[in-house]
Amino acid sequence: MELLIALFGGICVYSLIAQSKSLEAKTSAKNRFAKYLKNVDIDDVQRQFFKEKLNKTKLSNSQKFQIASKQFNNYLAMSGVKLSGTEFIGGWAFLTLVPMFIVLLAGGSAVTAFALAIVGFAVPPIFVQSSQKKRQQQFNKQLSGSITIMGNCIRAGFSFQQAMESIANEMQPPISTEFATTLREMKYGVSMEEALNHMVERVRNKDLDLLVSAVLTSMQVGGNLSDILEIISETINDRLKIKAQIRVLTASGRMSGMVIGLLPVFIILIMMMINPGYFQNFFATGIGKAMIIVSVFLEALGFFVINKIVGIKY
Repeated sequence: MELLIALFGGICVYSLIAQSKSLEAKTSAKNRFAKYLKNVDIDDVQRQFFKEKLNKTKLSNSQKFQIASKQFNNYLAMSGVKLSGTEFIGGWAFLTLVPMFIVLLAGGSAVTAFALAIVGFAVPPIFVQSSQKKRQQQFNKQLSGSITIMGNCIRAGFSFQQAMESIANEMQPPISTEFATTLREMKYGVSMEEALNHMVERVRNKDLDLLVSAVLTSMQVGGNLSDILEIISETINDRLKIKAQIRVLTASGRMSGMVIGLLPVFIILIMMMINPGYFQNFFATGIGKAMIIVSVFLEALGFFVINKIVGIKY
């Protein structure tokens, strides 16, 4: 419980620091404008400007704390979540802490409040991971057909960028969304190579990485791009067939892992909310705490072992 309160306090302190930094930057800009208006020596203003620019460069190069990294933002974007990383973490903290404090302030049991905090902490990541996995599977299914369409467009005399536009306009999300984002970056001045690499970083798909590498290599050294795309499309189709066969063969093991991993946790959380007094002794005595720690360890170990058995890399 103390850990959750400390986490909430840390988020509040970080918000205050970020707000103060923003106000400090605005104040610095106002001071520069005031010097301009007072007709102070231009050299003084320039020295101040370059000093501030140097400080900002040092700050960006140093390992400063970031509440949400670029990789996390890309992960959320590919999951279809219409929130930035900072907004998601703020909502995540809200769902974790606010129900717990409401129950405690209303005079409820600390066990019930702890159960609600666990639910609020676990549900958002599970939702994002499930959404991301579904979008990845849908993206894989669309990618092969998209490559075929691009190959046909190139054979008809279109450029690769025009072929990308046909994917963005004619295909369904999520692949149309990713190609449209890439085209928008290119229109804003980003080179094709950088824009395609940005799409690979967002999607994190091995088949897309193969496509982008082949396209960039073909543009640098030359070659028949339409034939290359046809070969890549056949390779992706073969990989999709193998993935489907593996999923069928491991379906029983994956279901067993889900039942073993989630059913006990689900039952315990329901009991903590319905009958908190039943679990009061577990948290109040040393033996009860030891039993909780051992059960959590064994539960995680069993889930990890089953996941290793059925989690075949392909």
